[in-house]
Amino acid sequence: MLDWDDLRYFLAVRRGGTLMTAATTLGINATTVGRRLSALEERVGARLFDRTSAGYQLTPAGRDLVARAERMEAEALALERDVAGADQRLEGQVRVSATEMLATRFIAPQLQRFHERHPAITIDLNCSNRSVNLGRREADVALRLARPREEAVVIRRLASIELSLYASVLYLEQYGRPRNAEQSLDGHRAILFADSRAFAVENDWILARLDGASIVMRSDSVSSIYSATAAGIGIALLPRAVADQDPALVRIDTETTPEPRVVWQAVHQDLMKAARIRAVLDFLGEVIGSD
Repeated sequence: MLDWDDLRYFLAVRRGGTLMTAATTLGINATTVGRRLSALEERVGARLFDRTSAGYQLTPAGRDLVARAERMEAEALALERDVAGADQRLEGQVRVSATEMLATRFIAPQLQRFHERHPAITIDLNCSNRSVNLGRREADVALRLARPREEAVVIRRLASIELSLYASVLYLEQYGRPRNAEQSLDGHRAILFADSRAFAVENDWILARLDGASIVMRSDSVSSIYSATAAGIGIALLPRAVADQDPALVRIDTETTPEPRVVWQAVHQDLMKAARIRAVLDFLGEVIGSD
């Protein structure tokens, strides 16, 4: 009889393409993944992957196994969610996936207050821009900057994150304030987001106002941009909700600002009634919610 655990490793390798990627997804080491995959191949009496320079490629036998393994996975996950969703104990682990900025600037600073209320609940906070799969229990709760499209997921609009230009007190002492930041940042140093589609709205807005300003840094980490701005590296777009409270930063007012980012909260419908999940959802609504 096939062992479901071995099939989990098989699916992880199929989705990741390498033992290392599968190991990272499963939270174990690559040696264990390789050993369990070999054990499965021995049990079924067939090679399931071709080991190539491009990674692990499914053999015909492996392709035949995928659909059955995914059906078993769906049933196992549904059972797991049903059990977890019926749990009314205010204890256990809740996995929350959030962007680095939400995690470090909104959630982490308030965790002491949460644990005073619920000392038996552990929040496993994963900082990632990756869209996790809630159906596969990659997270229990996800906070995203794009509206979730998964089936069987309950979503809630938590907040609108407004952005404005900021510079540090030290920067302004050295370079002065832009005369008309709405029109031009000429003569100044600018910090931009990474040149990717995810940050296109923000980058397009600030690029239209550079007018000769030098770009001194780009990053896909809003927290890194925040830290660099506070250190006096340059002028950047930052979330008002955080930057307005920071005495090291000064807002540079403009007539317009980029379109606000919306924070969406997502949780699988099977988990909504679990007491520990509800406690975390209430907490996130308090520390992030504004809409």
